[in-house]
Amino acid sequence: YTEEERKKDWKALLKKQVLTSTGTIQQIDARSKPGHKLLDHHMPHFYDVKNYKGVSVKSLMTQIGMEKALYQNLKMHSTPYASELRRMLTMTGGLAQVTKYGAATTKAIVQHFKAKRVLDPCTGWGGRMLGTLAAAEDTFYVGCEPDPNTAKGLMDILNDPAVPTIDSARADIYENPAEDALSTLKTLPPFDLVLTSPPYFNLEMYTAGEQSTTKWTTWDEWVTHWLKPTILGTLACLKSDGTSCWSVKNFKTNKVYPLADVTKQIHKEAGWTLVKTITMTGSARPGGNRFLEKEETYIDDAGVQQTRTIKQESRH
Repeated sequence: YTEEERKKDWKALLKKQVLTSTGTIQQIDARSKPGHKLLDHHMPHFYDVKNYKGVSVKSLMTQIGMEKALYQNLKMHSTPYASELRRMLTMTGGLAQVTKYGAATTKAIVQHFKAKRVLDPCTGWGGRMLGTLAAAEDTFYVGCEPDPNTAKGLMDILNDPAVPTIDSARADIYENPAEDALSTLKTLPPFDLVLTSPPYFNLEMYTAGEQSTTKWTTWDEWVTHWLKPTILGTLACLKSDGTSCWSVKNFKTNKVYPLADVTKQIHKEAGWTLVKTITMTGSARPGGNRFLEKEETYIDDAGVQQTRTIKQESRH
């Protein structure tokens, strides 16, 4: 994208209205993606991400694969744009789209909870970073990203000359896994909000950096040694009235993995109460088997607020 396109993209995110007049979160349309041209521009390795079978969009970019995608595209469209061909590659190759967490969704959550300090143990493609910085002029974001290619992309976004109003001093990126950074994160001033979307065990495999699933290769090991310690570790970084917000869903690759159920159970056992569920449609992760169509963000408030009524399945 050109410098002018990236500049307009950032301004669109800043102007995006995400809350109602009463401060509740508006319905988020996953097709509206202000800020994502910035992400796409600075993350050229996005299409290298593999599913659990080792297939990526990049690996499908062969002559045979492209001809198949083009033929399928022309049956549906008269203009084979690059974006349409990429989408057709995922469809004809049995992939789902690799997910980018919405910057607008992040902005809505940060504004709704009036959060100023946001912790993200699994930064990913940068949507939560952008959304946090766009939510207000005094928000501060801390994220962990072990993939060196993605970490570089995040820093390039923060220093993009097309968006000089992004203040890089309001974001800290730790270039190591969350479990290694937690000891340092706990010494920082406490956070208002944990907002993240963790890796989905073996659903998305990245090309560089240390991944939790290369350390713990079975589901039980991964939950015991990575997911649970990371959740509990980030909870310890929150203020006493802080909010923990995890975007997860149950999913299936070669078997069913109850990620959403386990995430909620870990919070419950730690004394936290589920107060809101935000459902996002229109996005899916790779794997070719859409066990669940919806990706949900579960929001928990600290145990000191357990006298509040649990609002199960409150959808926005």
